[in-house]
Amino acid sequence: MSNPVSERMQGGCACGHIRYRLERNPIVVHCCHCHSCQRMSGSAFSINAMIETDQVTLIGDGVPTTSTDDPLMYRCPKCQLPLWGNHPMFGKDMAFVRVGNLDKADQLAPEVHYFTASKHPWVAIPPHVPAFEQGNEGDSVLGKEAQSRLNTVLEHKQ
Repeated sequence: MSNPVSERMQGGCACGHIRYRLERNPIVVHCCHCHSCQRMSGSAFSINAMIETDQVTLIGDGVPTTSTDDPLMYRCPKCQLPLWGNHPMFGKDMAFVRVGNLDKADQLAPEVHYFTASKHPWVAIPPHVPAFEQGNEGDSVLGKEAQSRLNTVLEHKQ
């Protein structure tokens, strides 16, 4: 059910040292309201584009550093901006790209909201967007292709 994007999207860090490209549309773009995402983003939620890690291509010479934290986070070594991360549930083959780092982030609206039980009361979710109190209830929002891509990643989880 991912937002169709006609061109490969590019993004990067705040200082411009790291640039990357998404080689295909994300599996899904989700808005997560869990306490962990609130803390890591420094905001009320995080918006992530889930995509296979091998579909994120670095452009140029910049190489992100990785944390040893769980979840693993890829950051610019100069400005320290988080670019994408891996979630323990999905392993290293799934990237959670921070949508706000994309050049055309406005093209990727959240398709689903997770962990709305911990959502801030002033956050309004559009009535046409699926929303779930927990995170594992939302698989039904994925289309056939997206579900197949997700299953492939989970089968080969590292």
